[in-house]
Amino acid sequence: MSDPSVEKLSTGEWSPERFRRHLEQSGTPLVERVCADEVEVTFVDEPGDDTTVTLSVVIGPRIGFNPIGTEFTSVAGTPFRVLTLRMRSDLRFSYVFTRGGPAREGEQVPDPFNPPPRFSECSVERFSGASVAVLPDAAPLPWLDQAEARPAPAMDSAVLASESLGNERRVWISMPPGDLPDGSALPFVIHLDGTPGHSAPSVRDALVEAGLIRPCAVILVEQPGSQRDKELLCDPAFSRMLVEELLPWLHHRYPLSRDPADVALAGESFGGLCAGWTALHHPTAFGNAILQSPSCGYHPDLTWGTGAGELLRRAPVPTLIADHLAAEAAPVRIFHDVGELEGSNTHSRWLDHVLTAKGYDTRYREFAGGHDYAWWRGLFADALLWCFPLGNSDRSHA
Repeated sequence: MSDPSVEKLSTGEWSPERFRRHLEQSGTPLVERVCADEVEVTFVDEPGDDTTVTLSVVIGPRIGFNPIGTEFTSVAGTPFRVLTLRMRSDLRFSYVFTRGGPAREGEQVPDPFNPPPRFSECSVERFSGASVAVLPDAAPLPWLDQAEARPAPAMDSAVLASESLGNERRVWISMPPGDLPDGSALPFVIHLDGTPGHSAPSVRDALVEAGLIRPCAVILVEQPGSQRDKELLCDPAFSRMLVEELLPWLHHRYPLSRDPADVALAGESFGGLCAGWTALHHPTAFGNAILQSPSCGYHPDLTWGTGAGELLRRAPVPTLIADHLAAEAAPVRIFHDVGELEGSNTHSRWLDHVLTAKGYDTRYREFAGGHDYAWWRGLFADALLWCFPLGNSDRSHA
């Protein structure tokens, strides 16, 4: 089956100009339902002559964009190339096109008819600037939709110089909307891998103005690229810096609560690993941890290769899971989400079993997608509802 509009283009019933207007009005990819839980999804590009086009999606074994092997095909007599794939109808995913040709290397570009959404730029460059497909049965992310429509909130920006680490990083601080009463001591969330264009402050604003969460500050902490793969991998020195330098620095400048139940540490991927590990080891500082697709399969001695060396490989229990198994339950509430279609969900399920057996107050969910900011940006709203619901004196669930 092919999309009806592509059929009209290929038969000449529609001119390329009319087809282009259709794409601009309807958006891409084009979706046709074929049964109760499956759809045919047609991607369209207009790349120019002598150019091959392939699709890559953030679903699959690779952390990042996974290539789909089939090339786009030309629609005869037009400048368009198309690729139709049958998919489950509940997916949401980031994707890019790779354009190549005899005179150039493959270049990754977003879908020209589906520009990247507002919060598509992120700290990890290989994930940034992607288009997002939302298939008809995908779980809605209404608070992300509202956040994308809002003006950017005001933020303070400062540089935190760490004496213990011997480096510095940018920190962005976003206070909640509205006037604060005198003597306020706001709850707050510290988000690792922070950028000034992160969705978290706008999502927070939408929830606060809807009366669903307590007014809270959002702190976005930059991870310098050269240090990210060290600092976020269960690094005791970095975790101590957050407790001993960042928190006092924040309390000196802003009216923030000192109750650990009012403090959340959040992160995605490596950042989620760091958030969970730091909260476990510093529960008097962080009473909440937000783990979005955490890299909880990490262990410094856990590597994979090929050849005879594999015959001697021993697989240790990953660090975050091992530390939870070895310790008494900490007074930390944990929000944990992961993609159903990403390789790390096996370790996430293992971690959730351990946390549940230990008696943690935790919420775990899987979403229909991969290791993908397209989900994390919106599910952060659920994390805030979990951590700071309005009327939270009894720590009741949202």
